[in-house]
Amino acid sequence: MTSSTLVRAGQFNQAARQGAYILIALLLPRLGVPRSVIGQWETLLFLGFVLGFGWTTGLLQGFLVRMGVLANGRAALFARWAVGTTALFSAVLLVLAAVFHGPLFRLLQLDGAPLGWPLFFLLLFSRWPGYCFEQALLLSGRVGWLTFYSVANALGLLLSLLLPLYLGHEMLYAMRWLAGFAGAKALLLLLWVLVPPPAPAAAPSSSYSSEMTEWLRQSRPLVAYASVAALVSAVDPWIVNYWSGGDEDVFAVFRYGVRELPLLAALISGMTVVAIPLIARDGAAGLDLLRRQSRQLFHYVFALSLVMMLTAHWWWTLIFTPVFAESLPIFRTYLLVVGCRLVFAMTVLTALKETNRIYLWGLAELLVNVALSLALAPRFGLQGIIWATVIASYFHELCLVLYLRYRTGTPWRSYADLRWYGVYLLALFMAYYWMV
Repeated sequence: MTSSTLVRAGQFNQAARQGAYILIALLLPRLGVPRSVIGQWETLLFLGFVLGFGWTTGLLQGFLVRMGVLANGRAALFARWAVGTTALFSAVLLVLAAVFHGPLFRLLQLDGAPLGWPLFFLLLFSRWPGYCFEQALLLSGRVGWLTFYSVANALGLLLSLLLPLYLGHEMLYAMRWLAGFAGAKALLLLLWVLVPPPAPAAAPSSSYSSEMTEWLRQSRPLVAYASVAALVSAVDPWIVNYWSGGDEDVFAVFRYGVRELPLLAALISGMTVVAIPLIARDGAAGLDLLRRQSRQLFHYVFALSLVMMLTAHWWWTLIFTPVFAESLPIFRTYLLVVGCRLVFAMTVLTALKETNRIYLWGLAELLVNVALSLALAPRFGLQGIIWATVIASYFHELCLVLYLRYRTGTPWRSYADLRWYGVYLLALFMAYYWMV
């Protein structure tokens, strides 16, 4: 099976999950859900991000590097152990979060517990171990099974939450159905973990403790970096809550404005999932794949960003309803972050295992973001917070590019077509200046 086929399969998987959450965001106001309740749902998503992004992202990146160097038999067994271990970590973390929810909510500047938060934790328990399961299917070439799983997961998420609302029930009732779907999914994942791989695949000598120790050792710096990145992303919502006094309406306006470009994360993740193991095995071939695939992303992502930047005033309220008209200026500013998402220096650093000190660059971004946010928010409000995010994001990516060149001698042009990137980035900023 070709690398391009695997990339497309990975992108479809990510797109299905992200598309489900986008549809939920679009349909909640159309189903008559009040903006304050939508704000609580967005608060739950933010809470899930804070609790899970750092350690799950770091472990998943380490998982991809490890899968790239293991033989087929050991990889199959390692994948099951990794999913089970992630489920165990998830359970412990969620229990701790439930027990100490009071201090956690105060730390995040939340005005009380969001609606249905214990039910939402069950969704997180099914989601986090599922990340390794999805990539195990992809890297083993089981594209058909991954496609089936992706569709079933997205439809289950949509129907379990939105169908009760459509039938006239309250949000809390709908979240009970969502929790039921999540519980069933978690049970199926655990059953997959307990079923051993075929005998020939399990033959190579391997032990649980040695495999998990090596995985966690390789993942530690990645977890540290991703945790800092989570703090960087979480600082904006924290400042919004601090600045607005925990106003759920303001938080909802902010969250609807800072949505990623549709399916951007899916396209990037689907590509890097294949690129990281390939670069780990064959640096030249992997860098060439990353350069070619990223150039294709430039044409799609930048072109779509430009179109959305220039036309958003025509379609924004048609899609998100007038309830979120105030989010439009925030959305336009946040579109500028697209240029940072397409740099991929971190992908190469991860594959080459040059990750021991990269968390320092994340801390530098965090400091820049906090300083600028606190300086700009009193005068410019939500818009100032987003400007701070854009500046800090470009500062961070430039640091990673220079650090990669310093540590490995890998120039930016070896994994990115800088001519196309430069032209598109300039056009995006000019379009923003024109619309503002």
